[in-house]
Amino acid sequence: MKFLNQRILKFSLTWIGIVFLCSCAPTRSYRPYEEGVRIIVSPHKLSVHSGSEDKVFVQVLDEQGGPLFGIKVTATSTLPTVATVTPEALTDPVGKAIFTVRGVSPGTTQVVLSAAGLKAMMEVIFIGH
Repeated sequence: MKFLNQRILKFSLTWIGIVFLCSCAPTRSYRPYEEGVRIIVSPHKLSVHSGSEDKVFVQVLDEQGGPLFGIKVTATSTLPTVATVTPEALTDPVGKAIFTVRGVSPGTTQVVLSAAGLKAMMEVIFIGH
């Protein structure tokens, strides 16, 4: 019986030690991925014609410059009477999303692109028929 009690005591003390060591280990603080994320828009300025379609490329990168895959990017034209834009897209494996801008009528508008809590803007100018 004495031998069994010693084994139980040894086993219990071992587990208490493991739990204590694990609780003292430094913990990594996790930050939301939004911190350090960058949005790159190309082109920054776009000229469109009535009925024309042009592509806008958005790349979403982490703080080390690596691509972020599967991030939802939304796009909104501040004046859809001047130009419209594809409302949303997901980034591909290299962190890029592609949007289509269509010219509607003369004027100037901004396209607001949003991803990971950040916003980027680009200018769209309608230059005639």
